[in-house]
Amino acid sequence: NVTKDYLRLVAKGTKAVFDGKSILQSAFILTDVTRVEIYGMSIMHYRSNGIFITRGGSHRIIGNKINGVLNNGISVSSSSENLLWENEICYAVDGIAIIGGSVNNHVLENLITLCEDDGIETFLSNDSNNVLAGNVAFKNGGFGMEIWGDNNLLADNVLIGNRLGGISVGQGSSSVAVGNLVKNSGSRGCFLLNHTNLFFGENKVEANLREGIAVLSDFPNGIFQQNKIRHNTDSGITLGPDAQANFVFNNKLECNIPVNIRDAGVNNNFFGNIDEPCKPNELPLKDCADLVRNRK
Repeated sequence: NVTKDYLRLVAKGTKAVFDGKSILQSAFILTDVTRVEIYGMSIMHYRSNGIFITRGGSHRIIGNKINGVLNNGISVSSSSENLLWENEICYAVDGIAIIGGSVNNHVLENLITLCEDDGIETFLSNDSNNVLAGNVAFKNGGFGMEIWGDNNLLADNVLIGNRLGGISVGQGSSSVAVGNLVKNSGSRGCFLLNHTNLFFGENKVEANLREGIAVLSDFPNGIFQQNKIRHNTDSGITLGPDAQANFVFNNKLECNIPVNIRDAGVNNNFFGNIDEPCKPNELPLKDCADLVRNRK
């Protein structure tokens, strides 16, 4: 339990190991304190979170390795202006969870893999103004990123092989997703629901099992601009019946099955998109036996 402001907890070398032995709850708990740094720790086998931050803020959580915890790798609750940078997290529930009205946090260049649920999430509609940039979320059981709230920025993240999808954007408004790679998701690449005025630009959305981008429910005034969307199954972009007044502009759509664009919504506008069908035998044939052998 960290109870002092301005405290620096810095590992000397690589052998600062906190092992909860599946008995202790959390390695670090920061409650109502500010400007604490935790750097370079190895954290494993805790029954709750690796690092739990509640209230307070302006902390620096940098370069830690967290695995084998029964809740989240790092949880930030009702806390603002924290930096989470270059942490490696695996075998948790969520890798990083921003919850309870946490705002103005920076989540940068973290590696999150093999978590039970999402790689990174902002969980409620009042988790706003957060920056998530340069992160890698690989083979997590939920989404690579599940984002709720207003005015969040998702930039240059790599989201590959996540079971439910690469990016999910839920309740909120005016968030921006630019320069992300979303690939090989076990369902939709990008799942967008009840978020107004989203800007989604210059993302690469490739080889996802269902739609590359699915715009569902009440989703007005989104802008989808200059994305490269290819080799997705069940369409490149789908605008559902409640999607309205979206602008789909200058995207390159190539060989999405069965169609590149499906519009079932109202007053959606399409301009300058490149719509290329599949070339003969363009999509590779997957060998199921090889996939099983590689998984082993």
